Amino acid sequence: MLKSVARYSPIWLCFLALISGAAMIMAASTFAAAQNAMRAPLNIVPPAMQQAIGQPKAERSSDKLAPRVAARQSKRAVRAVAAAPGSESSIVQVGQLGALQDAPIGLETGYGSELWRGARLAFIADQMARLPKYLSLAALREAELTLHRSTTAAPVGTVDGSSWYAARLNRFLALGDTASVLQLEELTGAVSSDPYAARAIVLAHLGRGAGAAACSVPAPKRGTRGYADTLTFFMQLLVYCQLRSGEFEKAGLTLQLNEKSLGEDRFYRDLAFLMSAQTQPKFGTAEDVDAAKAEDTEAPLIVPSVLTPMQLVLLQLAGYGLNMALEQLPPYFMQSLAEDYAQPPATQLGAALAAMRHGSLSAERFSQLSQLSDLSAFQNAPQIDDDPTTETLSLAIGAPPIGTPEDAVFLALTLLKVDAVLPDVANPLAPAQAIISALAAAEQRGLWRDMVLLLDDRLLNLALSPIPANDLPADTPFAPSRDFAASAAQPSQAMMAALIPALRLVQAQDKLDALAVMPSAVALRLLNLGAPAQAMENLIAALPDTSSSDTILQATQIDEATNAPNAGFANEPGFNDLPFAADGDEGAPADTRPHPVVDWQVFEAEHAAASPALKAYLTRELAVYEGLGFELPAAYRIQKPDAPDSDLQRVQKLAENKWVGDLLLALVDKYGAQKPTEVAADKIVALLAAMRQADLHQQAEDLATEFLLNAAGQLSLADPAAFLAAPVPQGLAP
Repeated sequence: MLKSVARYSPIWLCFLALISGAAMIMAASTFAAAQNAMRAPLNIVPPAMQQAIGQPKAERSSDKLAPRVAARQSKRAVRAVAAAPGSESSIVQVGQLGALQDAPIGLETGYGSELWRGARLAFIADQMARLPKYLSLAALREAELTLHRSTTAAPVGTVDGSSWYAARLNRFLALGDTASVLQLEELTGAVSSDPYAARAIVLAHLGRGAGAAACSVPAPKRGTRGYADTLTFFMQLLVYCQLRSGEFEKAGLTLQLNEKSLGEDRFYRDLAFLMSAQTQPKFGTAEDVDAAKAEDTEAPLIVPSVLTPMQLVLLQLAGYGLNMALEQLPPYFMQSLAEDYAQPPATQLGAALAAMRHGSLSAERFSQLSQLSDLSAFQNAPQIDDDPTTETLSLAIGAPPIGTPEDAVFLALTLLKVDAVLPDVANPLAPAQAIISALAAAEQRGLWRDMVLLLDDRLLNLALSPIPANDLPADTPFAPSRDFAASAAQPSQAMMAALIPALRLVQAQDKLDALAVMPSAVALRLLNLGAPAQAMENLIAALPDTSSSDTILQATQIDEATNAPNAGFANEPGFNDLPFAADGDEGAPADTRPHPVVDWQVFEAEHAAASPALKAYLTRELAVYEGLGFELPAAYRIQKPDAPDSDLQRVQKLAENKWVGDLLLALVDKYGAQKPTEVAADKIVALLAAMRQADLHQQAEDLATEFLLNAAGQLSLADPAAFLAAPVPQGLAP
């Protein structure tokens, strides 16, 4: 035994040495790991990429965060594994996997990388889910879409229940913009990693009527974040896809084996079961169900008043015609319903009108649907409006009566009537007269802008003949209060002036020239709205002449004590036309935009002699100018409330901080659902001023143009002569 031990002792010694060495290495490794675990993580993200994904917390100490949000944010690592899709940089990011929601992803540059500075992710995501879906202000809707298309990092903080990326997709869906959802999917391929995003992508395909594309989206994998929340949706999608492809046995088996996973949606299960059995489903009311129970027959299905997306597509697959208000349906389904000929004409055209407002359907396609739909039931609807003026305007071309409840049907019938009017030798301006009558009828329903957009190609192809200046009888007073219904009875300059705002909206400059009318100062200001900045010497040279040759030079004198224009010359003609830097903007470049009002003395005379309709328009016009930052005399400034409401104070604070993301969402929440003609003048000033203070100058210009054009549309039909220059009395003509 001793000899045996002595013989193998070297081997045992080597083995023991190896074991002890490995133990020492493991101990050293464990000690090093423990030391490294106590160190701060090494930041290897390049500075340029740090700027793209947001500044470190140390550099954003001025941002106000809730303590818990700040604590969670400090624990988050850099998240991304490649160049951010949609970003202009090709820098590779290194960090944690599976955090697509934190990467700076976007479809355009938008508002810059500091878009969400100061914003909290939990608050923003919750606010986006509660914003109005149908926005009447088109410019504000486009500004919000640019906000969500912008390439920028997510707001700071965390949110439960969904990802930031999916929250953006859901807001696109709420605005009816399915194209942006699918474009982002092409950049990211998020269906494989984010169940919430995958659900949004499926809904975008379904909303466009692309059922095959929706069925090609794979279901989320078990264990991914959000799998449990989206399980019911994707199980219902599976049943829908099986029914759509004619696999009725598979659909029935899926319904039987996955009753729990299909959720508590009894209506969906019952309808899907009948369809899998290839039985025609019957629909009815609660009274029909009670009658069926009393007769011991099969009870019909009751369609819910509010449909889920999967209930809606299943009803479409069953060929069911919806007879409910479109406001109760998802906005992103409007395009699919517009192309669904199984729907009643009112539903199909209403969906087409909503899709046109969303930008997913063209005005030309709405016109085609108007011709294809069966509108015979609406053409003989009784006239219930008692206003004789209204009847004259709306029935001048046989337009549908004002009492027609469906706006989309009204627009469709009006288009058909306009197209039925052909040029006549005796009256070559008959098409123009028909268009004006259609605009008048649409304006009384608040659909002037929609009518203009639908008449776009007709306005561009309109044949206009020059009208002589002496077209009106000599004994007819050319007053602003002239009745439009009377002027529409014969071609006249006043009638043609009613087309000026519509032609300005569709940017038909050649047609404006063909009108051959002498525009008034009101019309010229409307046509020149949004003129680019000019050189200072050109701006001064364009000012009106005055009685004294040096009046303009005196008006530009600056009071050294106040660094403001000399108040002694405040009433001189042309004073408010000169650009000066605002208070507190020392060294800022002067505003070289041409002032819309060239001569305030002429404006004062115009305002004093204006009709009530023109005075209302001038009030909104001045509100637009004040909101855009033009100097106005004190007498013409919009009176502001002594104590602004809390919402307005919040908007002003966000604008001062230049928190663009929060500001736009607040404006959409407060003003988005209001019609342009319903926003008060003082609110217009506050809204435009806030956008300009946040450096959203182009967005403010677009919104101002929308306000003014809609007001001009009202004026052109109530008092079209306001857009014509007053005739020169005989004996004073040059």
